Amino acid sequence: MVKKLLTIIMGLGLAVSASATINFSASDIQYWVGTGSNQAVVVIAWDDYTTPTAYAWGVRWNGSVSALDLIDSIQAYDSRFHNGSTATVASATYTENGVTLTSDNDYWCYTVNGQWATVGYTGYTMSNGDIMEISGSCMFTMTTAVAATDPNPTPAEPTPVEATIAASDILYWEGEGSNEAVLAVNWADTALAWGYRFGTDSVSVQQVMDAIAAADPRFSWETGSWGLGDILFVLSAGDTLRGVPGSYWESKLNGITDMGMSQMLGNGDFEKWAEPAAGVVTDSSNWGGVWYYTYTYPMTIHPVGAPAPEEATIAASAIEYWVGEGTNQAVLAVNWPDTALAWGYRWNNSATVADMLNAVAAADPRFSIVPGSYGIDDILFVENGDTLRRLATSWWGSTNNGVMDMGMGQTLVDGDFEKWADGTTGVLVDSVWVEDWGGYWNQIYVYPMTIHAASQPFGYGPFSGIVGTEGCEAIAYNSSDIKAWATTCTLVRGSQNLSNPEAPVVTYGTEQDAVGAASSNNMAVVSLGDGGTATLTFAKPIANGDGPDFAVFENSFDDYFLELAFVEVSSDGERFVRFPATSLTQTARQIGGTGRVDATYINNLAGKYRVGYGTPFDLAELADSTGLDINAVTHVRIVDAIGSIDPQYATYDAFGHMVNDPFPTTSYSAGFDLDGVAVLHEGTVGVDEVALAGVSLYPNPVSDRLTISGAEGSEAALYDMTGRLMGSWQVTADSWQLGTSDLKAGVYMLRVGGNTYRIVKK
Repeated sequence: MVKKLLTIIMGLGLAVSASATINFSASDIQYWVGTGSNQAVVVIAWDDYTTPTAYAWGVRWNGSVSALDLIDSIQAYDSRFHNGSTATVASATYTENGVTLTSDNDYWCYTVNGQWATVGYTGYTMSNGDIMEISGSCMFTMTTAVAATDPNPTPAEPTPVEATIAASDILYWEGEGSNEAVLAVNWADTALAWGYRFGTDSVSVQQVMDAIAAADPRFSWETGSWGLGDILFVLSAGDTLRGVPGSYWESKLNGITDMGMSQMLGNGDFEKWAEPAAGVVTDSSNWGGVWYYTYTYPMTIHPVGAPAPEEATIAASAIEYWVGEGTNQAVLAVNWPDTALAWGYRWNNSATVADMLNAVAAADPRFSIVPGSYGIDDILFVENGDTLRRLATSWWGSTNNGVMDMGMGQTLVDGDFEKWADGTTGVLVDSVWVEDWGGYWNQIYVYPMTIHAASQPFGYGPFSGIVGTEGCEAIAYNSSDIKAWATTCTLVRGSQNLSNPEAPVVTYGTEQDAVGAASSNNMAVVSLGDGGTATLTFAKPIANGDGPDFAVFENSFDDYFLELAFVEVSSDGERFVRFPATSLTQTARQIGGTGRVDATYINNLAGKYRVGYGTPFDLAELADSTGLDINAVTHVRIVDAIGSIDPQYATYDAFGHMVNDPFPTTSYSAGFDLDGVAVLHEGTVGVDEVALAGVSLYPNPVSDRLTISGAEGSEAALYDMTGRLMGSWQVTADSWQLGTSDLKAGVYMLRVGGNTYRIVKK
């Protein structure tokens, strides 16, 4: 009868007050379903159950919804609740912990905000803030309800724990000793750690940070108002970790705030520097109106690996042994298991790595390559009986300017650096997955071994070698081919050490030591000094014949200590032509005062052979020289080659190569030591000595003007003691004056009328 009565009442739309109302506010709701800006509280009461119970939910929505929509939302979100009807509320149940609330009634009544609803569930439009109560008995006897809880609650965030890292996990240790401490740095998004070993009882945090900064080029720190301004770390990609602008750094020792840079660390300590942007606030307190926060830094700490070694290279300027000719050049380095050597290669047009390897193998008898299935199987280098080769279990890898290349088929360009390396000498720094050929790991190696310039192999240059070797062109001092010797010598002595402005000129020997026959006695010579000259004349001119026409003798005490000189010739004593000299001696390393020169790398330079043997010169090489009669050479000039490879002092061969010979020799007998000049082919007409006589110079020493008498029509050339030309003039009168007031005080050499004179400027 009650059920029928209620149905009639609701159907008539009459407003009937409920007997009791559950006062349940939105603030008491624990489980909200749905989303939106509107919300309502829904209380469902099983008030006719054995143990009456009511549960309350919160529902949120946007737009327009009915009372049944709210019920459907609860059923959709909360699997514990089930409504037995799709058009109203009927036979609703709630199951939790194995207990199910039910009702015998098929029809349920509801109120909104304490008033009976006047329409069915589907026809009632809910409003924001409504409280809807549904009763299984339709009697609304309950006054309290239980807030339904979330059936799938989000787990509570765990309390953050200060992250640490064990000393056993550290990869990069600095320092020495039996005590160990770990330093961690926690930037906003990355945390890294190093290890430090020490032998004392304790070290300060600053000592540890300074030591790591000195050893690890990626790590640095900056000072600030409170000792530390920022901590920096350069990543492999080039990015730099640093503190967040406006933030600060705090430090902890074993998880407790410490004294910062001055904190002392003992064995086993864990020191962490962190910026608050990386932390979680785990406590706060208010002192004097100011809030202070305690941070915990839970970010995982990663051990820093040792810095990747750098790929070893060698500059082209350091190469000692160059092969090939051309305007392009590249460096070849070969890295065996325990030695790395490098050569230089020059070429024109185009070249491949195979061309370069083959050129080095052809020029250097110590070097060879063993062909294999993939172009090359091994690279060998034999010296002093030992053979360098790869390990039997290894392989050869090649890079061009540090990037893996095409091996033997790689095309070279000017300036390339090509390295071949035994894989066991490398350090694996990266692995890259390559999709080609079904996919494979490409392992990236760095080869840090120091590269040494391969020396020039003695005796394998392109020119004739020392006395006694096959093809040697030396002329013995007692050879029957010698027809005559020089009869006069004019000296312009050079410095004992051109690189020292205070060094005096050489003094060993006299002009007469260069006149007449040479001998096997290396003491009877005259020293020219750095850049000094000796101009020699002969009873009869030298003529061009078959083979060499004259020879220059020096006093080297062995086949390797070679002091060299350029050779010039003249038919009138004024215009000199220099023989085109070649020096292929390496210029990466200065040959010292007691160093060795290989004769097979030099040509047309006097001093190529030891005492008693002269260097021959063939006038036919100068046949096309303007102003020179190769059948009537009256003068031979010897010019000391300054063997320095410093461009400030260097002398150069005919092809622009520096001449490298023992330098400095720093003694009164420095430079080329002239023993004599032998004539091999002699002309038939005597030298017109009248042309050389009658020249006079006065006053000497000179102050303002030097008078030159008896040289009308000749060219006068003035040189300082370094051989630098100060000026040249045409002598236009029998008594001609040269202004000397602008010259600095010192010794000068004046070449005029076929002779050279020593002038002293006061």
